[in-house]
Amino acid sequence: MRHVLLTIILGCLFAMAADAQTPAPTPDPTTPGMVSRVTYMDVLPGKTNELTTFLRTYTMPILEEQKKQGLIASYGFFTKPTTEGPGDWDLGLVVTYKNYADAIDFSAERNAKFDFIALARFGSADARTKANDLLNTLRTVTQSMLVRGITFNPMPK
Repeated sequence: MRHVLLTIILGCLFAMAADAQTPAPTPDPTTPGMVSRVTYMDVLPGKTNELTTFLRTYTMPILEEQKKQGLIASYGFFTKPTTEGPGDWDLGLVVTYKNYADAIDFSAERNAKFDFIALARFGSADARTKANDLLNTLRTVTQSMLVRGITFNPMPK
């Protein structure tokens, strides 16, 4: 009986010691947020008014419809009042998606939804191509990247 009791006590002590050696799970220091495509553009000289008209006539209504249908979470434009020299960006567009899957999903179904929205605005694939050709005469894309927002979680106590 004494040996059984001693074995149980030692077994409990070993179990407690082993449990104490197992590190507690470390909480994640950040929480991932939404994903954004940030596009930086250099508006070509003398083309600011034409580009603004194009964006208001075509780009914004298309983005609004994409937002309405839940394909994107939001969008916005921003400017840079200073320049680092020729070819530097001065207008930016940020399109925000719920997650990476939405930002990079190029499935046929999702592409069909984007296509339908654009074709409804332009009327035909040929008109869309001509509009994109016009857009390329108004601005140059200097950089485009995906970024993900994060929230820093509180430090554990």
